[in-house]
Amino acid sequence: MKFLIAIKDTSNESKNILKIGATIAKGVSADISLVFVGKKSSAILEGDVNMARRSLTEWNILHPGLEVLEWAYKTILEMGFASKIEGGFDPKNLIEEKRRIRMVLPQSSGHKINLILREGELMSELSHEVDNHKYELAIINRPRRKRITHQLIQFINTSVFVVGNFDPKWNYKILLCVDDSRATKRAIVFGTQVAKQFNAEIRVLTVSKTVKFGKGYQNAHKWAEKYLKHMKMSYSLSKLSGNPTDVFVNEAGENHIIIMGKAKGNEFLKYFKGSKPIHTAQKANCPVLIVN
Repeated sequence: MKFLIAIKDTSNESKNILKIGATIAKGVSADISLVFVGKKSSAILEGDVNMARRSLTEWNILHPGLEVLEWAYKTILEMGFASKIEGGFDPKNLIEEKRRIRMVLPQSSGHKINLILREGELMSELSHEVDNHKYELAIINRPRRKRITHQLIQFINTSVFVVGNFDPKWNYKILLCVDDSRATKRAIVFGTQVAKQFNAEIRVLTVSKTVKFGKGYQNAHKWAEKYLKHMKMSYSLSKLSGNPTDVFVNEAGENHIIIMGKAKGNEFLKYFKGSKPIHTAQKANCPVLIVN
């Protein structure tokens, strides 16, 4: 498996997204690409910089994004995701590719790590990276603008983990939101893997707008119970009535990781009206993983 982790700076918020991303990647033996999207420059990605003749100091002056990637690499080393490699972060390892620069690092501890620098608009560049390099999961900090969160979830063609208000010191539980969407079973399987990594109890929650639960909801709820029992997981089951998004957000609070499948339905309508997963990711006070 391959995970993309989008890094915006060297803040504690970025450190937390590395922590949660590396933890999940360990559980499924995934390789990771740390990606920084910077503003367009006049030189670094236009072929008029001789990479082989530049020192690391010169590179960081030319593009501060490389400093962010170096920080991210050192951070995941400190977390034990990989072993320290002599000369691991070295401009001689930079490869210029179409629309990006990539640093290949020697593989260690069973994980392959790529450091990737892209330039341009965040949504466009992340979408292009996913479409061309096939990631199973994109992990991002929750944008401040709700519209950007909407676009990232709807248009990035993979599972998306929107990390907001994550504290690595908290003892998180998993809120597995189950309905009749096509991706629900994949969300249940993925949620189980995440729960194992965090040693977390799972709560299966199905929410209907009325007191009546349709056949699709009932079957999905039963399938989740059967799968979790088979996997010998610690879990509880709940069925509640109300506005699904509001119930998900209220039940999750700040101490859960919400996991749910991507919504079915017309993409054109979702662009204007959104969906349960999109609205949940926008409003939740905790991380939200939406499985494609």
